[in-house]
Amino acid sequence: MRTVQKRNRGFTLIELLVVIAIVAVLVAILLPAVQKAREAANRTRCQNQVRQMVLALHNYHDSHSVLPPGAIYTQFAGNVTPTGMRVRDPREPFLPSQILGLHGTSWMFQILPYIEQDNLYQLWRVDYNVFGNSELLFDNGTNLIWRQLGYAPAQADIPMFYCPSRRSRIENSGKFSHNRYLDTEAPTKLSTGIKGGGNDYAACAGSGVVFNRQLRAVIDLTPEQLTFYQSQLRTPANNFNQLSNNIGALAVNSASSLTDIKDGTSQTILIGEAERFESLLIPNQRTADQVANDGWAWGGAATMFSTLEGPNKKLYWGSAGSSHGELCIVGLADGSARTVSKDISLQIWQNLGNISSGIPVPNF
Repeated sequence: MRTVQKRNRGFTLIELLVVIAIVAVLVAILLPAVQKAREAANRTRCQNQVRQMVLALHNYHDSHSVLPPGAIYTQFAGNVTPTGMRVRDPREPFLPSQILGLHGTSWMFQILPYIEQDNLYQLWRVDYNVFGNSELLFDNGTNLIWRQLGYAPAQADIPMFYCPSRRSRIENSGKFSHNRYLDTEAPTKLSTGIKGGGNDYAACAGSGVVFNRQLRAVIDLTPEQLTFYQSQLRTPANNFNQLSNNIGALAVNSASSLTDIKDGTSQTILIGEAERFESLLIPNQRTADQVANDGWAWGGAATMFSTLEGPNKKLYWGSAGSSHGELCIVGLADGSARTVSKDISLQIWQNLGNISSGIPVPNF
């Protein structure tokens, strides 16, 4: 009698290809869903960070009865004729000579004690400008704490200052290599270069022209200039931030109180996401206006923006911008944080940027 032997049978080539195809289809279906869920989580985290920074601004206000200035500058430059345009000296933060009186710091430095960064705040040398507080070799204290840490205070990476959809630390190579850092602007380079201290958020300085685009200097008109331009027909070139209906809560050397916000705290932006142009991967395809400044301690172009132009337009470093696609997150003076579409009405966006235009803002 012949025995029938059972034969072990493996996968055929066709069956294997079918399995691979099914797996590929499942991956194609699930991957976008996973990425979408990850971005939703990052956006929620970013929104929470903005809310925490607005809360820190409120706590600062409780302590000082005013909001912190968007930036502190002591030196002037530019044209001082009655019809000219005076600016704050853009070199003040990065001059390597540590002269008493130089400052150039931002609102982000001012809120450090209110975001559980008081130890870092105490490390800051108040007689140094931002460059001085970025240079490790300038540590001449008794305990040389900067050298023990391995970095100067302005180069500390603060997680709250980074959008989780964008990055978790400073990256001065790759997609952020086009940014302008304090080290690239200073006439004397830092001994360590820039190793940390980036930022993805900025204060809303108002709804007018805040910067001289070529110098990247904050415009600070003299009283005579202010009177002259207040009498002129406003154009895109002379619609300065100091003119009535353009003034924001966190401008250069400002001292705004919450009671100064006449338009309503729920209708006024304090901070928002800063434009960094990380999606523009090829440097030589950018214009000069598509190169951002970077650094939380550096007051001015790195840490302030205007609502004169819409968010997420990817056109100008002095505007708001995000890594959340069509949406940009802003923090309002009432303590809330919310998303704004890139398609928001420009008039509404501009009215959100100033504190007393007297124009009600509809739902946005």
